[in-house]
Amino acid sequence: MGQRREFLKTLGGAAAVTLTSSVPSFAGARALSLRATVAGADGPDRLPVEWYKKKIAQVQAELEKRKLDALLLLNATNVIYTTGYFHLTTERPLAALIPKSGEPALFIPELEVDQVKLWWVKDYESYFDYPGPVNRIRWIFERVAKRGLARGRIGIEEPTPGKLKQMKLGAPHARLVVADDLIEHLRWIKDEDEIAVMRRGMYFAEFGVQAGRDFVAQNGRVTEDQILKATADALADKLSRELRDVVGVAIEAPFGGLVPFGKRSAFPHAVPSKERLDKGDALILSYGAQVGGYCVECERSFSVGQPSDYARRLYEAMLAAFDEGTRAMKAGAIAAEVDRRALEQIRKAGLGAFLRHRTGHGIGLEGHESPWIAEGDMTVLREGMTFSCEPGVYDPNFGGFRHSDTVVVRKDGGESLNRYPTRLQEMIIEI
Repeated sequence: MGQRREFLKTLGGAAAVTLTSSVPSFAGARALSLRATVAGADGPDRLPVEWYKKKIAQVQAELEKRKLDALLLLNATNVIYTTGYFHLTTERPLAALIPKSGEPALFIPELEVDQVKLWWVKDYESYFDYPGPVNRIRWIFERVAKRGLARGRIGIEEPTPGKLKQMKLGAPHARLVVADDLIEHLRWIKDEDEIAVMRRGMYFAEFGVQAGRDFVAQNGRVTEDQILKATADALADKLSRELRDVVGVAIEAPFGGLVPFGKRSAFPHAVPSKERLDKGDALILSYGAQVGGYCVECERSFSVGQPSDYARRLYEAMLAAFDEGTRAMKAGAIAAEVDRRALEQIRKAGLGAFLRHRTGHGIGLEGHESPWIAEGDMTVLREGMTFSCEPGVYDPNFGGFRHSDTVVVRKDGGESLNRYPTRLQEMIIEI
């Protein structure tokens, strides 16, 4: 238990959960109140305004290289990445214009006007609502054209045919150049400010795993939805209590996370059920957190009660692949080769028939984003890229095991942002 005790201590209390039972509730199950005793984990909840101003300058340097006069962003995640303007995405188009020099501008629906006044981007134009008398994409490009760009080279994100038609109607003499890879490739590399925000997110994600573990240990034969609700309640309380800025925080429906057990743990994306946990089951607790817009993952596999020899074989094969994948995520490696090296550990154990997916995926402002630690992706890894490392082994007649860490590519190997234990002896829950 030494590794787990060290985790509880060094993480600043993130997983030190106090559990108290209330009166019996539905179906005889105990309703638990989960309360965290927290000592710190003092990290940034979001990036500062100065970071976004530097990012705009970085984008403008790329525009100069490509001989573009401006870049028009309609993808909400890319608008947030470049300007820091967090907003709720709906059918109403919202765009950011980054000229080759000077300040960016926002084109927004009227319902954003009072909120945008609080942000650092002061140049904006607004339309009343959607759909409106004029197509709103056309409306945006008409205004872009009036800003000295009527005959300019404007970078755009890969549009649908319908959107491209409206862009051309709005700026018929401009040259529209598909340049969606510009922001995509900038997003691949996280600087230490971004990684600090991701560490903050991991503090909460690992709390979720520990809260789920403790709920199971206290309550025994629970259902998946009971684990999810108890954990989401605890995590929501913790986020509300500790965050100083709630921008970009998410707990996904129905209660966040994946918690399959028994044979259902062999479903990598199992939806919750009403089946009850039992001794001998494999259990996966899979949680993420999104703080300051940045996503992280923490997934851990457990054995409910002492594992059988067969369960140990599956678990150790998964763990070998997980360890190898993390080690191999170093600068200069090829993404597909990292995937091959990791999954080969499972194949060498004679369990290749139980592979269901790749080793990992890029992670950042989106939970899944490029590049991919998967066959076919020949991307050369660079320092600062961030990936999940999540190889799994899934026997449909028994269950599955999968850990997932959020890993930063470094010069000599991957740096995991996770602190939660991974060895089998630390992952046994007695009920």
